[in-house]
Amino acid sequence: MSRFVTLPKGVSEQTFTKAIQEYRQLLGTDLVRTDRASMQSYLNITIAESEVLHTPAAVIYPKTEKEIQSIVAIANKYKTPLWTVCNGENEGYGSSAPASAGQIVLDLRGMKKIIEVDQELGYCLVEPGVTYAELQEHLKKNKINLWLDAPAPAANVSVVGNIIERGSGYTPYSENFLFSCGMEVVLADGSLIRTGMGGIPNSTSWQVFKWGFGPYVDGLFSQSNNGIVTKLGTWLMGAPPPGGYKPFCIKFPKVEMLGDIIKPLMPLRLANIIPNACALVNAGWEAATRYAFDKKTPNGFLNQGKEIIPTKSLMERYGVGAWNLYGAVYGTPEQVALNWMYVEGTFKGAFGDKIEIITEKEAAGDPAFAYRKQLMMGGVTKDSPLDKWRSGGGSMRFSPTAVARPGECIQQTKVASGILNKYGFDYLSEYIFFWRDARHVIDLRFDRSDSADVQRAYRCFEELGKVFAKQGWAVNRTNTAFMDKVADSYGPAMRELNHTIKRALDPNNILAPGKSGIDLS
Repeated sequence: MSRFVTLPKGVSEQTFTKAIQEYRQLLGTDLVRTDRASMQSYLNITIAESEVLHTPAAVIYPKTEKEIQSIVAIANKYKTPLWTVCNGENEGYGSSAPASAGQIVLDLRGMKKIIEVDQELGYCLVEPGVTYAELQEHLKKNKINLWLDAPAPAANVSVVGNIIERGSGYTPYSENFLFSCGMEVVLADGSLIRTGMGGIPNSTSWQVFKWGFGPYVDGLFSQSNNGIVTKLGTWLMGAPPPGGYKPFCIKFPKVEMLGDIIKPLMPLRLANIIPNACALVNAGWEAATRYAFDKKTPNGFLNQGKEIIPTKSLMERYGVGAWNLYGAVYGTPEQVALNWMYVEGTFKGAFGDKIEIITEKEAAGDPAFAYRKQLMMGGVTKDSPLDKWRSGGGSMRFSPTAVARPGECIQQTKVASGILNKYGFDYLSEYIFFWRDARHVIDLRFDRSDSADVQRAYRCFEELGKVFAKQGWAVNRTNTAFMDKVADSYGPAMRELNHTIKRALDPNNILAPGKSGIDLS
């Protein structure tokens, strides 16, 4: 019987023992763990697969890029694969467990430096262990008047990790990867590069000019396993002056109004009258938010069982709309007043008294509104409001992209809710409207302690992927159980290109094999 919990694929216990010895000589025993207790937090997966399929062989905690360069050298020597994470958060996308059993988790949470925050030009440079809560506290402590753009929930989420996974928030800076500027990356051969302007010695513009010279390579390290990002720059939004931020919510009474909502919304988005990524939240998601944050809501309703809860019941019990649109206007007080006139007038003109328009004045004490207000100003939240929907801790985010047109969003909603309901799951969703696309985020909640529920969730997620791909609706992010399937949906030419790049940069396949469906084994 092996002394290790598991072993990397194709690596003997004798070889792995030598590798661990060298890792410990480099970092010390405390920072190289092989016992099950130390690895347990990396097995708190939320996906519909057994943790046995994702059990790491060890966990390593480096603190510098030089240590990572040495770790990579050892990994190449002994062929021990490294699954890089920035901390334990990746809710709905598989947590921090590796794509396959036997990989070593390379946890960068110890790399905690906030290297620079420039208030004048609104950018920062951070290491991957820095969380949104820590960066927000740094801004507050140093009285730096800049806003973050944070996902929900974000307190324990790595800024670098979220950006390179192409996560997003809800402010005008919501397209997070677009607002990144300059990376430091350790490649699989141990070399260190700085992208963009960072290759120039003593560069003064690394965090202000994205492109540098020649091919733009930053995308090679986004949702990929081509390198280990050890520093990343990102732009931060200048906070508007007092009176320059007006969040709002519009409640719509019928599910069938989805297309009619999008028609007036998108011209306002394209004209930047509503400049942020606004969220159109369905009744289930909104009810979960109210349930989670409002102590006055009926206790236990969302945990009553595994039956599908009708939209009408949720609306009546929680006072939510069938659809709930959250957006904001920003600028000077004068700009806000003018733009709000356009927003309010547009929706009143389209819907009359059929809708309820809520601003801060009307929303006093409403926890759902307070939660969204924080998100749209880059505030950091801690808990997901959906965590109490079903017991058992199962969550898989299905994240297709829709063209921000009424017909396509209506069709996606119809198809998704039909498949979910077929397997006995509620349709919990929000559409996040960017400039021309709508991210259709669906949270499939299930009970991981119930084997039948787990199997049902897997089949449901698999069918969602197949049907959406057949319709030409691409998934933009997925969990480790379905990375291969999503990669297949993008076609053989793209798969071959990704494998060609992988073979060139990482011929020993030591960096996160299986990430985004890219694996040389």
